[in-house]
Amino acid sequence: MKLSDIKTLVKSVPIILAVALYLIFKPDAADEATITPEDAAALTGNELYDVTYVEASDGDTITVNVDGKKERVRLLLIDTPEMNYKENNPQPYAEEAKQFTIDLLQQAKTVQLLHDVGDKADHYDRLLAYVFVDGVLLQERLLQEGYAAVRYKYAPNTTLEQQLYAIQDEAKKAKANIWATDGYFDEKTGFDENAIK
Repeated sequence: MKLSDIKTLVKSVPIILAVALYLIFKPDAADEATITPEDAAALTGNELYDVTYVEASDGDTITVNVDGKKERVRLLLIDTPEMNYKENNPQPYAEEAKQFTIDLLQQAKTVQLLHDVGDKADHYDRLLAYVFVDGVLLQERLLQEGYAAVRYKYAPNTTLEQQLYAIQDEAKKAKANIWATDGYFDEKTGFDENAIK
């Protein structure tokens, strides 16, 4: 072994050690969550209840089993790109958002729903809920990754709106996914695939 190889190895040891320690002691996503199930339940005045994940239609719509009955669930206060937009062509980032949702839910030990203070279902008979996956709000994770935007805010089902906007602001600053292209998302009109060339 050459002297230069030994010097390189000695310089690399602290970096390797730091990476190893991070991997061993890195915080769980639940430790980094901004919105805890306990806080959300206290703010809404409602109780979380356990469900079993069945499937995802897209990033913001899932099917769960509630006491033996299949129910479609629309995640409150967020919007992800559509899977079946025009002629069954997904919008940019729709497949990634759906896969992100599937990956989290398939690996989950617990999935819980929490309703807000308003309607518990929409006009399509989908349950309207905050979805907690192993204690982490699914809406929060989708926003953090830049796969969703805050949208469809219908009072009084807006208890967590300001917290979600704060999370979205961080993703926008980082230009994560849907925020990478200016003009792709507009709060009034939604996603514009024409903005992405």
